[in-house]
Amino acid sequence: MIATRPRTVHDPLTITMKRILCVLCVIGFWWPGVPSASFGQAAEPERESRVPLAMDVFLKKPMERVYEIHVHLTNDNPDPLTVNLRDLPWFPPNDAGWLSAFRMDARRSPVHQDSFPGKFGSRSIRLVPGESVQGKLVLNHRIPTLLEDVTLFGVRIEWECSHPSLHLVCKQDFPRTIIIPKGDPGEPDVYAVDEPACRQLEGAIGLIDVPQGHEVLFLLTNKSVMADLEKVQALLYQVDHYVRQCQPTWTNSWAVDFFAEERVVGFLRDREGRRHFEKGLWQQANIGQYSSQIRTLYRFPWSRKQADTVYLSVYRARAGIR
Repeated sequence: MIATRPRTVHDPLTITMKRILCVLCVIGFWWPGVPSASFGQAAEPERESRVPLAMDVFLKKPMERVYEIHVHLTNDNPDPLTVNLRDLPWFPPNDAGWLSAFRMDARRSPVHQDSFPGKFGSRSIRLVPGESVQGKLVLNHRIPTLLEDVTLFGVRIEWECSHPSLHLVCKQDFPRTIIIPKGDPGEPDVYAVDEPACRQLEGAIGLIDVPQGHEVLFLLTNKSVMADLEKVQALLYQVDHYVRQCQPTWTNSWAVDFFAEERVVGFLRDREGRRHFEKGLWQQANIGQYSSQIRTLYRFPWSRKQADTVYLSVYRARAGIR
């Protein structure tokens, strides 16, 4: 849908040295570089324990023979709630235990799932009524034998609405199972995307590139826009609309890198990116980053005088949309 050009990837070592947290690995996907606490922390509400969240689970196939479990946690309560990202069920070690897989053979034998070490750092977000936080698990990464088991037996996925830190609520009388039938060809999901409308939205948000395999957008943005918080908020609303309409395989956890010059757009690990960085060009052009999952905007992260951190959500209540 979008013609992408080869780009580079942020070098974690380089970014750490420059006080930038460049990689938030969420289910194998890349998140763009964002400044560390040295630039100031966004104001975060106090954490609440056992927050009740409505849990919805979906199976999606974004590419051929790629199976993903998407998880939506929605605040269906009348009051705002606070959630710590380290408690979310798609981050380790929380990703183990609540999701089970079985072969659809005579013995209903369990399917081995790989567990991944690590723990996500503490970070709180505030969910207003109707707002959700979303993530995903790539079953192909978790289940080494998945494709073979689907071919020979079929696979049954089951989940529990239980969590040590979050009070998750599943719909009553709603199945908590997903069946991948025996011999499933794994054909990717088909979505109705209005291509002309998406082209218009790309122009409106200043889209330069969407790196293949990453839920991140590179935008060409004027410094005057980045300096005006109301204008940035309006732009991010447009970006959110673009993602909803034109990137149907994504969750609402995506990221943006804002650039003032197109010639240096990209990641830092590539030789060209390092060359621009060594000359100071990349730092001058990279005027902001935004993560929709942590609801945080980093403005002018390479400028000691202008750098700031703003807690900013793109959620807007929509009729009939949760």
